[in-house]
Amino acid sequence: MHRIGFIGLGLMGQHMARRLLEAGYPLTVWNRTPEKAESLLAKGAVWGGSPKQLAYDSDVVIMMVTDAAASEEVCFGRDGILEGAHPGLILIDMSSIHPEESRSIAERVKSKGVVMLDAPVTGNPRVASDGKLGIMVGGPKETFEECLPIFEKMGVKIIYVGENGSGSTLKLINNLILGVAIMASAEALVFATKAGIDPQKVIDITSVGGARTGAMETRGPRMVRREFSPHFSANNMYKDLSNALGLADKLGVPLPATSISREILRAVLARGQGEMDSCIVMTILEEMANTVVETRTET
Repeated sequence: MHRIGFIGLGLMGQHMARRLLEAGYPLTVWNRTPEKAESLLAKGAVWGGSPKQLAYDSDVVIMMVTDAAASEEVCFGRDGILEGAHPGLILIDMSSIHPEESRSIAERVKSKGVVMLDAPVTGNPRVASDGKLGIMVGGPKETFEECLPIFEKMGVKIIYVGENGSGSTLKLINNLILGVAIMASAEALVFATKAGIDPQKVIDITSVGGARTGAMETRGPRMVRREFSPHFSANNMYKDLSNALGLADKLGVPLPATSISREILRAVLARGQGEMDSCIVMTILEEMANTVVETRTET
């Protein structure tokens, strides 16, 4: 089996790495905060020491880090992956970054004989824990086929999209839909409350019919209960919508609903709540409507 190095043990990476370890892959891990590796080390993973050492000891290196800046630092910084790279090494960046940045990293690691796939995911920590992520992959098809068994340990829907950067592009499109759908769900709950309708009834009725959406099903109950702990943070959603808008601008594609959704997220960030789940946009809409969403106890 491939020796796998895994970098980035946050909310998602922790579960993804565990799935690979439990599947029997020899696993080396590294994280900027070493304490996050403790549970994996207890199960048999090996500490990498640095991205350089981890790359040297691995056949495949997976990155699941916060953003493009983190990907750059892990790849090209001091004691980074490239310093420990060897011909034939496969680099899989599963972070959500701009397609142009993904292509740039892929071109630069080629100089060391490294092949890269961009393979961002869709799903939340619970989905990652169950190995049911959606994975969108860009890069050489033969490398994708070689790594498919690895992807299958983490996801149930694995889609090969095309050349480097195309996986990251599809992720932006996916999150564009999610961001707008969360905003629409929040608007519906605020609207219902202001109209004197229990917002839980909106969640109930939209579980069937054409208005059914995963955003309402997963975020609706959390918004009503005011549970804003992060499944996908406002910071990350703002980043992805901004990247989508930037790419769309270059392509001449109008994204009006995305633009408005990003502006409400900007207000969330201005309040210092960017680490909360992106469904916290509901609280901005509540202020605008001078109301508070809460379910009612029927007697």
